[in-house]
Amino acid sequence: MKVSNFSLPQTLLYAGILTLTVPAIAQAAPFKGGSDQTVYTIAQASAGTFKTYKSPLGFRFEFPSSYNLDTSQEAKGTIVLQTSESKPTAEGSDEPAPVDSNVQSQSSPGDKITVTEFPNPQRLSAQQWAEQNKDKSFFDGRQSDYRAYSFAGQPAVSYSWCGNNSCGDSVIVPSRDRTRVFVLSALYEYPGNAVRWDFKNMIGRFRLTQ
Repeated sequence: MKVSNFSLPQTLLYAGILTLTVPAIAQAAPFKGGSDQTVYTIAQASAGTFKTYKSPLGFRFEFPSSYNLDTSQEAKGTIVLQTSESKPTAEGSDEPAPVDSNVQSQSSPGDKITVTEFPNPQRLSAQQWAEQNKDKSFFDGRQSDYRAYSFAGQPAVSYSWCGNNSCGDSVIVPSRDRTRVFVLSALYEYPGNAVRWDFKNMIGRFRLTQ
């Protein structure tokens, strides 16, 4: 079953996935880097091996080493992450594979994580920007109400949504000077797809550097 076909109980359950992550990321402090040069390293984390990437766009994040990082569009403001692992093709399951189980997580060909920068000349808050840029934020496609909280040291909003061609979980956070907005999203076809859980682990490792 695709997200857009949820019953009300399913919608409330799946759309709230980011809400469950808030306590873990609400107190995340901004990363204070010295150089603006791109840094690409590999580090061991308690949940497994993660790669660390520092973007000249003004942020730093860690992502699972099972993902490939595509920076070919970074000059235009977009970074894309897609898993390099082979997972069973999703067949409509709405339930994620249990943690530490022998059940493999599912995936769909279009699953990916994106980080995109947009200009914010009016210095709008995350909520205001989402409301005024619905073609980019898919704010009208929310599957439940948004969640407002502190993310990477800035007031942010998060929510799950569905558009015409895809569904996603998104976090919207302004830059420190609020002249830009960053949109972090996990795009998927089915709510049980592994990319959603990988995204949940990644966003807690996101830091602003400028």
